[in-house]
Amino acid sequence: MDKLGIEPTLLLAQIVNFAIIVFVLSKLLYKPIIEMLAKRKKEITEGLRLTEKMREEEEKLEQKKQKLLATTRKEGQDIIEEARKQAKEEEKEIIAEAHKEAEAIMVKAKADIEQTRVEMEKGVRESAVDLAVAMTKRLLSNVLSNEDKHKLIAKYVKELGSMKVS
Repeated sequence: MDKLGIEPTLLLAQIVNFAIIVFVLSKLLYKPIIEMLAKRKKEITEGLRLTEKMREEEEKLEQKKQKLLATTRKEGQDIIEEARKQAKEEEKEIIAEAHKEAEAIMVKAKADIEQTRVEMEKGVRESAVDLAVAMTKRLLSNVLSNEDKHKLIAKYVKELGSMKVS
């Protein structure tokens, strides 16, 4: 090996040095680096798994949210529809009450008109009686004596009085 320019002792020393370096590097550097890389790979895998799990949960929450929104919208529409029905019922009740009040006012007005008509007729009768008495007094004052006048007046006053009552 001397002919090739290789010294066996030097080669043996380099092989031993290389073996020591490989042994030291594998124990001190290679193994910890491999363990650290394995640990990092495990953390990344765990992170990806958690991310996927969180994405699935987010999708579930989004679906629940959409269902809840749909339910809430439907309930809101139902409440609005119910309120409309109640408003229509109240409107009908108010209109019916207004018609009743109008009818009551009409009945009262008719009764007031009838009472006024009766009072006017009574007033006209009384005026007619007073006018007839006055005319009779004038006519009879010239023709009859005082005694005859009183008898005749009393007779007609009784007749007119009986007409007043009916």
